[in-house]
Parts: sequence; C-alpha cells; structure tokens
Amino acid sequence: MKATRKLIAANFKQFFRDKTAVFFTFAFPLIFIVLFGWVFGGAENVSYEIGLVNNDESPVGGQIAGALGQVPIFDLAEGSLNETLQAVRDGELTAAIVIPADIAATIAGGGTAEVTIHYDPSQTQTTQIVLPVLRQVVDEINRQMTGAPVLLALSEESVLSQNLRFIDFFVPGVLAMSVMMSGLFGVIPLIEWREKKVLKRLGVTPLSRSTVVTSMVFFRLVLAIVQAVILIAVAYWMFGVQILGNWFALLGVLLLGTLAFIGIGYVVAARVKTVEGATPIINLITFPMMFLSGVFWPVDLMPDFIRPVITALPLTYLADGFRQVMVQSPPLYSMAIDVAVLGAWLVVCMVISIKLFRWE
Repeated sequence: MKATRKLIAANFKQFFRDKTAVFFTFAFPLIFIVLFGWVFGGAENVSYEIGLVNNDESPVGGQIAGALGQVPIFDLAEGSLNETLQAVRDGELTAAIVIPADIAATIAGGGTAEVTIHYDPSQTQTTQIVLPVLRQVVDEINRQMTGAPVLLALSEESVLSQNLRFIDFFVPGVLAMSVMMSGLFGVIPLIEWREKKVLKRLGVTPLSRSTVVTSMVFFRLVLAIVQAVILIAVAYWMFGVQILGNWFALLGVLLLGTLAFIGIGYVVAARVKTVEGATPIINLITFPMMFLSGVFWPVDLMPDFIRPVITALPLTYLADGFRQVMVQSPPLYSMAIDVAVLGAWLVVCMVISIKLFRWE
C-alpha cells in the first residue's frame, strides 16, 4: 500500500509539472463552458417556430389561437395554408397547426372539430416535444369548453418542465468530453515511461505490475473528480446550472466513464511504442467523438446516415448519462443502456489491453 501511495504521489507531481497536460485537463474545458455560456447563456428556453393557420373567424377560433400563443415553447407565425405548409417542407418551421372553419357550428351539431398539425415525422424533436405539448393544450381547451370532468386522461409531461437552456445541455457534454480526453491522454505518461525505460527499471524492483497500474488508474479517477467539481462549480456560479439529479449517481457515471476511456487509452498504449506515435492515434479517436456524440449539439440534428456511427461511440452514452443525471434532459437511451454500454467498453478494452500490453 505504501508503494501505491508513493506512485500516486509521483503521478501527481509528474502531471502538475507538465503545463500542457494541466491546461488541457482544467483550462481547456473551462474555456468551452465560459465562451459558450456567454454566447448562449441568455437563452432561457428552447422554442420552436410553429406556423398557425386560423380558418375560423368566430371567437372560438380566436380563443384556440390565443391558447396556442400562451405555450412558452411555441413561437407562432400566422399565415396562409400553402405558404405555411411550404415553410414546413423547407425546414423553416417545425410544424404547422391548422384551425378548421366553423368550429362552433360543428360542436353545436354534435360533431368533433379537428385541429390538424402538419409536421415532418423524421424530425424527432417534433414527435417527442411539440406533439405531446400540443396534445396537452388540446385536452385543456376541451375541458374549458365542455366543463365536463375528465375521467381518464393521458398525462404527458413536457420535456421543458425544468427550463432547459442551451448551457444546461452544454455543460454535461463538456464534462463528458473532459473525461474522454483525461482518460485517453492519461496513458501518454505510461507510454513515456516505457519509451524512457522507466517501466523496465520498475520491473526489477519489488513493485508488482498491478501496483503500478492501480496507482495510475487511481490517480486518473481522483483527477476526474477534481476536474468535474471545478467544471460544475464554474457552471453553477457563472451560469446558474443546477444539478437536479442524484450526486451519487453522477459520481458513479463519472467513475465508470473515466474507467471506460482509460481502458480505451490502454488499448492504444498496449502496442504503440512512442509518444509521437500515440498522440495522432488518440487525436484520431477523440475528434470524431467530440463532434459526433452530441457534446456540442443534440444528436437529433445529425443526419440519419451517420446515426450508426453515433450509436457506436462510447462518448454518446457518457454525455447522455451525464445529462440525465445533471439536468434531467430527455434521454437518448435509458440509464441502464448507458451504463451497460460503458461497462462493455471497459471490459472489452481491458481484456484486449491485458492480452496485448508489453512493458518493454
């Protein structure tokens, strides 16, 4: 145990002597949060451009339009049917709501007036957010118009009940990115030790290989916790980002994600002999994940043909897990799937590393 403590202390000393490593571990993710927070921090709510076609000139049609205008996430733009539908096809509007004519007469005759929504079913933000909210609005209008009690109702909670801002979405993604970079670039000192024959010298000492690996992994876990505390504290004090979920769950996801990316880093370190050879390989791994895993923008905005790649990337599941715990964002996958995929990456990478790793 004493040897492990000595190695952990040596890792910390080596880390803080490397100014570049300190910068990319702490300052680099903080710069992302501060810059994007200043740019987008004032955007209080997510909103959707919705076209409105009101074909009813009676007070009832006006009341329905007024109720739709009160929805916080709807930014209504009234227009003609053809122009509005064309704007939906061109992607200028998220959806189009059409209020039919003679609603009062239809209801008086015992019929049901149909409010139609036109949308692109391939846009998941519409099916997951706009449609449930619109159903709630229509249900509320029904209750107000009829005054009858609702015996059985379908409850659909808006995903924006927590006032999700861009910065709330962004901070968990940056935390996931920092965990990825810390885990992958954290193997560089190990490769450097091998290159400079330090591992070979340690091999003739009473130290076991498990002690060396344990000290390095423990050091990276502590560093990940410190890094997360700094990022969360800055996000809270500067931009009011709240942690809505369980802190122990957040710690669990953080540790699992760190271990998974350390495992991926060890696969690289298993066969690469020099730092110069490892750096471009790690960059080749990190950059696609930074831009394809939903770190900076929602995965829903990605084209469909790239979805299989997104699904295969471990950072996708780490960012999704952080968002679920930290800001209770709508999940891409269940938390069980996020944990299972990260755990699978950890186990598979560790098995590969053990089989391929060379100490000299």
